[in-house]
Amino acid sequence: MTKVENFVKREIVVNAPMEKVWEALTKEEHLNKWYTKEAKLDFRVGGKGYMDHGWGATSEGTFTEIVPMRRFVLQGNDGDFTTITNVEVVDEGVKVSITYSASYLEEMDAASKENMLFGTGQFLENLKSVYETGLDNRKNLWQAWIGIVHTTHHESIGTEILQVNDSSAAANAGLQPGDIVIGLDNVPVLGYESFERFLNSKAINEPVSLQVLRGAEELELISNVEPYPVSY
Repeated sequence: MTKVENFVKREIVVNAPMEKVWEALTKEEHLNKWYTKEAKLDFRVGGKGYMDHGWGATSEGTFTEIVPMRRFVLQGNDGDFTTITNVEVVDEGVKVSITYSASYLEEMDAASKENMLFGTGQFLENLKSVYETGLDNRKNLWQAWIGIVHTTHHESIGTEILQVNDSSAAANAGLQPGDIVIGLDNVPVLGYESFERFLNSKAINEPVSLQVLRGAEELELISNVEPYPVSY
């Protein structure tokens, strides 16, 4: 997992012209092609920005800095949470970096930080897909879960379950907080993101086998895959 203090950051390189990438990040109609269900932007310093990301998530704030073709900053309505977007021409195209900064991120639990990083990474991968291949993959994102909160184990040997939702597929399978998932269908789990990517490749109601460490014991538990609880 990326080390974080009061910020988290993800980046990707998109093989497209700078002008196209800048439009993708700053114009409503282009954001809607890869990122938002609905975007409303007054893209100027002091202007407001609102984004409906789908899956019940929205963000809004005020643009406090804009350097064309280089950088812009959106400060959240709480005055603390800030989204900083940087773009840079590199040999392979344009490197896009998204940084979230807030005083409370240092105190945020590891699972929430990893979820934030993973979600941003998913959307950045979709930006790359749309502008390199024309394929919008959002319909394939966040389809499946088993009803757990988890985080990369501190020794990087899998992902540790922090919470099991009552009556969830995970609960019915016998998973418990403190279990460390080291494999799914005998494919090694390297951490939070590895778990989420593999699980989301499974069909709804399909069984998945979990290789689990519980103390010194290694178990194999079978869980059905359930629909993600919030629809797009």
